Amino acid sequence: MQEKIKLQDIVEARSRINSYIVHTPLEYNAQFSSLYGSEIFLKLENYQVTGSFKTRGSFNKLLTLDQQSRERGVIAPSAGNHGIGLAYAAQQLGIPAHVYLPFDTDDSKVKTLESYGASISFFDSIEMARLSALRDAKDKGYTFLSAYNDPAMVAAGGTIGLEILDDLSDVDIVISCLGGGGLTAGLCIALKASNPKIQVWGVQTEKSPAFAVWHKTGKPGTVNLEPSIAEGLSGPIDPETLTFPIIHEHIDKIITVSEEDIIDAMRAMLNYEYMIEPSGAAGIASLTQVSGEIIGLKTTLLVTGRNISRSRFNSLIKI
Repeated sequence: MQEKIKLQDIVEARSRINSYIVHTPLEYNAQFSSLYGSEIFLKLENYQVTGSFKTRGSFNKLLTLDQQSRERGVIAPSAGNHGIGLAYAAQQLGIPAHVYLPFDTDDSKVKTLESYGASISFFDSIEMARLSALRDAKDKGYTFLSAYNDPAMVAAGGTIGLEILDDLSDVDIVISCLGGGGLTAGLCIALKASNPKIQVWGVQTEKSPAFAVWHKTGKPGTVNLEPSIAEGLSGPIDPETLTFPIIHEHIDKIITVSEEDIIDAMRAMLNYEYMIEPSGAAGIASLTQVSGEIIGLKTTLLVTGRNISRSRFNSLIKI
């Protein structure tokens, strides 16, 4: 039986990690608001320590480990940001960290991981990295950290919802990037428990639409997945993940966006001098699809990360 995550767990997570992370800005965007007839706010988790929301979950998990587990160390597979968040949190807490990456990980993310002192290993795919990390966790006694399939990660995602409510208590819609679902599941719990009328929408890539398909069919199943520029939202998801039942019960809409939509959103954000990674731009990329549904409403879009090399960013948006 899966552990039930409650609003109180999110409140406790916020208290636990508060001194290690920042309350990121919720910024009103006049241009988007005028263009789409909505009051649009950007929740700028690209300003979070390590440049991504993932740090919240890593601190929340590591701070609950006993001393023996801390001494043995922690391990995680990652496309980049989860590993960066883990490496940073582990460095701050004096815990050995092992991060398993696919060979095609963005160079800037690899350099950041190295700067935080993590032990890094490379594999042909994120799935091979995941399987190897699970094996080594079992064989060597490391604590395995899933980026999403863990109550600590879900509760940490919910802390963003509490911050949004602090800054915009009458928000109508919150649009979240949706990968493995830890962030979105946490938002669903935090926001719906506080005000059931708040709508939570998730955004996936057309190339990796697992939750969109599962939500429509009502159960996990086989979904055709293709590589996406938004690697943080891509790849296989554990069908047993605790995030699916939460999202399936509470989510109001799941939107899929194309690679071109994401690139257009990255270009649009340059107007505000934000260099954001593809996964972080998915919420903004959904605006053209939902424009008729948000008119007159207060809408918050999560900008989840900025960790991308300048060369890759320029190559994607062709400048």
